[in-house]
Amino acid sequence: MIIRTPEQRFTVLRVFQRTEEQEICLCQELGREPEEVSTLIRFRNPARSRHLLPMMIRQKENPAFEDFLGVFTQQEDLCVRFRYSEAPSLQNWLQRDTLSLMERLEIGANLLERAMLLNMPAPILSEVLREENITVDEAMRVRFNYFLTTVLTAGQTDLGFICGRLYHLMQLLFAAELKTRALPPLDELLTRLREASFESLVEIYGAYDLFRQAVENQISIKPAEPQTWLFRLWAAVKKLSRFIKPVLGGLVLIAAFCYLIYTLLAPARPKGTPFFIDQIGTVEIEGIETPAP
Repeated sequence: MIIRTPEQRFTVLRVFQRTEEQEICLCQELGREPEEVSTLIRFRNPARSRHLLPMMIRQKENPAFEDFLGVFTQQEDLCVRFRYSEAPSLQNWLQRDTLSLMERLEIGANLLERAMLLNMPAPILSEVLREENITVDEAMRVRFNYFLTTVLTAGQTDLGFICGRLYHLMQLLFAAELKTRALPPLDELLTRLREASFESLVEIYGAYDLFRQAVENQISIKPAEPQTWLFRLWAAVKKLSRFIKPVLGGLVLIAAFCYLIYTLLAPARPKGTPFFIDQIGTVEIEGIETPAP
């Protein structure tokens, strides 16, 4: 299928979603080098398009939002194009369960940095901050895919909404450490995100950077370890064992010495069942003749 505008032509490579409200597909601009693929979203609801059109038009004057590739109308439908990332999604990485703590810390930092630098509108940012829309390549670089399935208008989305999305993402990124309470610095960051006590993405990024530094310092001193009560009890036992081992060793030596002295001083005693003889005589065996002398 070919989509035409007065200035461009796009060939549809794949349809991700098609409903009465919208269509999301992967397309490629014909006659353009390099042949970059992009996500094209076609909004079919006129009322929704009227709400979204002013916000999308303003992005033409927002050079920081480099993932935004343009907007046009097609048969009274609003069409918006974004860059497409072919890297695996964050959801896919987390399902593999192969990321180390340091890699997840880096992903969180790259995610916030990318969101901050793109300076995209809050309704779009709130949509891309989903684990299925965030992509991570082998170098831990973060990009976004813009599957705007439930994008809200500017009046319905604020920084508190963004904090809620980030709170959920941090829980996913550090689920293992939250389960075992191995990262105490994480609690403060999650509390602030849950309470939406930030005033900007820059402030959120700064708080995350402080959290990351605290974790890296903790790891440099000792590995991150779970802080459940069972682990704390075992840690206390291990500390006590440093003092108990010498005492037990001394007691064993004293016991061995005492046993040695006892065996040397105790009289020797015969072993086995004693056999007592209470008489001496002859035994007469019948049936055997004794030869005459």
